[in-house]
Parts: sequence; C-alpha cells; structure tokens
Amino acid sequence: MKYLIVGLFFLASNAVSAQSANPYGMFRGNLAHSAIYPSSEVSKKAALKWKFKTGGYINSSAAIEGDKLFFGSGDGYLYCLATQDGDLIWKFKTGGPVYSSPSVVNGEVFFGSHDGNFYALNSKDGGLKWEFKTGGEKQYAAMGIHGWLPKDSLFTDLWDFWLSSPAVQNNTVYFGSGDGNFYALDTKTGRQKWKFKTNGIIHSSPAIAFGNVYFGGWDTYMHALDAATGKEKWKFKTGEDTVIFNQTGITGSPLINGNMLYFGCRDAHLYALDALTGKLVWKKFNDRGWISVTPVVYGDKLMYTSGSSQRFVELNKLTGDSIYQGKTSAFFSSPAIAGKTMYAGDFNGFMEARDISTGKQIWKYQLPSSVADSLHILNADQSINQEAFEKVIKKFDGIKRAVELRFSLGSILSSPVVKNSVIYFGSTDGYFYALQ
Repeated sequence: MKYLIVGLFFLASNAVSAQSANPYGMFRGNLAHSAIYPSSEVSKKAALKWKFKTGGYINSSAAIEGDKLFFGSGDGYLYCLATQDGDLIWKFKTGGPVYSSPSVVNGEVFFGSHDGNFYALNSKDGGLKWEFKTGGEKQYAAMGIHGWLPKDSLFTDLWDFWLSSPAVQNNTVYFGSGDGNFYALDTKTGRQKWKFKTNGIIHSSPAIAFGNVYFGGWDTYMHALDAATGKEKWKFKTGEDTVIFNQTGITGSPLINGNMLYFGCRDAHLYALDALTGKLVWKKFNDRGWISVTPVVYGDKLMYTSGSSQRFVELNKLTGDSIYQGKTSAFFSSPAIAGKTMYAGDFNGFMEARDISTGKQIWKYQLPSSVADSLHILNADQSINQEAFEKVIKKFDGIKRAVELRFSLGSILSSPVVKNSVIYFGSTDGYFYALQ
C-alpha cells in the first residue's frame, strides 16, 4: 500500500507540474487542455459586452495575459485587444490565415500561420522576436472525399478548420505542422531542438504531462513522444476510411486528466487511453458522428459535444458508461467550464451554457449573423431547414461548398475562454465577441 500511495502521488505531482502558471496563457488554458477556468459563471442573461471586427473567419481560440487578449484570424493577422473594451492594441500581419490558437508565456506570443511560418512576438507591442520556417502548411485532401464527385478528383477537406496550437514548457515550444512534422523549438531563439516525422498532416494541438508530449494526426495515430528528446514512447491506431476518407483522422486535441488521456476522432469514437502506456482503457461509439472537439472532465464526468450526430454527452470518465445524452446542434467548438457551467459554441451561430449537474441548457446567445440568416436556411427553432439548404447548395454549386455556406450563420469554431465572468470567443462571421 505504501508503494501504491507513493506511485499515485508521483502521477498526481507530474500532472500538476504540467499546468501553466497563467491559466489563460494557451489553448484551453494549460498543458493538459483541461479548459476549467478560475472564474464564476457568466450571467444567466448573457449580453454583448463588446465585439471586434476582423477581415476573415476566426477559428482561433484566445489566450489572455493580464488585460490583453490574443487571437488569430483568417485575414492573416494576429490580434491583441484590451479585454475590457475590445480596443485594438496592436496587430501583426503574416502571409496566410492564422487558425492556430496562440500561447502567451513570459511576455512572448507563439503561433503558427498558413504561410508555413511559426512566429514569436513581444506581447507588449507585437514586435517580431523570431520566425521559423516549416516545410509548409496545407489542409487535408483526398480523392472523392466525403463522396464528392468526380471521385477521381483530389478535394481539399474544408472541415479541416484549425492549425496546431503551441504548448510551451521548459523554454521549449511544441507544435505540429501540415508538413507532417512535429517540432520542438527553443523559445528564446527559435532554434530547432528536434522534430518527429509522421505520415500525415498534424493539426491537433499538443498536450504535455509525465515528461511526454501527446498529439493526434491525419495519419490516424495518437502519438506520445519524450518531450526532451522527441523519441517515440508509444502510438495508438484509430480507424481508417480508405473509400471516401470521411471516418478517419484526428483533428481534435487530447485532454490529460489524472493518468488518463482522452480524445475524439473522426472515426466516430471517443477514446480513453492510459497516458503512460498508450493502452486502450475504453472507447465509446458516437453514432457515426465526428468528435472533433476536445472533451472536458468535471469530477467523475467526461463531457463532449459532436458534429453530425448533434448531441451533448456525459460519460463516466473511468468506464465510459453513459450518464446523460441530449439532442443539440452540430458542435465543433471545444467546450470550457467556469464554476459549475459548461460553455460551447455551435455551427449555427449560438453560444450556449449548460448545467454540469443536469446536462440541461441554461441559456444560449444567438449571434447577429445567425439572427440575420442571410441565406434563409434556419427554421423557426433555429435548426437547419434541409430543403432550403439544399436549394442554396445547388445555387452556389461549384462556387462554395456546404460548409462555407453554413459559415454565413457565424459558426463558432473557437473554444471559449471565461475570465471574470466574461466569455470570449471568435466566429466565422469575422467578429471576436465578449459576453457578460
């Protein structure tokens, strides 16, 4: 028993050591991606505090340092705003969309861009400290993907929304790339410490614990590497789809809780692995619906939202047994927690709050772009009118894919951040929002 207690203390100590000193400094708050923020809940009558307009889709989640908020936009800029009123402090131009969520550590901001470069800026004024050139960025592509015709044509997957968001520990910044490599760079100089080659695009954001760095890829594997050397510790295989490449690939990011690693996959499963060995503990089928989000854990509950299966799910984190399931909209926004409330944004332009104890919705806030519904594709209950949507798709055939048409509603793809009872998030309508 003595050795068991010591062992458990060792695991708990290592898990705690993986946390960032600033609970708002990187994607989902810390190196474990827990997304549990030290804030009280947002008002039950959430109202707009401010909004800020950019020139592109905002898929990036925010990082906060003091009273400054940082996020990227599809217009190629990394923005720094004042948390209080949304006023622009500075912006930094890159050569491509910035769909990487930034990390801000010790006065430096780290992020990647679709121009294939990884950047380090001074958080005070946005001055460039260094940049690192990767082998290039790209979205996932496959022949006849999702059943698109003609089948022998190569299509870019427009559902590949994000870039890998960096994790920072021990003067090292870690991130994946569309060139198939996972990188570890020196935070002060940008010098490469090591890189690890995979067989697919890496847009999953790394988590760090127990001396390991964890990330998923379009190669269908969850990888665990030694954070110091880049040596592979283990890898875990998920499902494949070699016909239309729909039920394949890990686009979301892992969550570390205790000695467990949780992640969703486009093969429609939620996986629970032993973080030290990579052994499967349990998996849960999600009715063919992708799980592109990173789940959250609160107490003994593991919670996630999903895309085409349109459900909110609560599971026992140790066994995978179902606790609660509720029908909802399509979600690609990884949920976050403040107090005893979970927050997530949906694909139809709504931010919602749910009571963790019951799973029931407390409130939802509809973005102006969703209210406007410029393409007239929403029903009265704010669900998609499939007949109207099919007509719109035919009208724009060859110009826009269905996913881009849905973006007109202000789809929320960024993971919300809650600080001082204010919730911050971006939308595909080009606005970054603060609700209170």
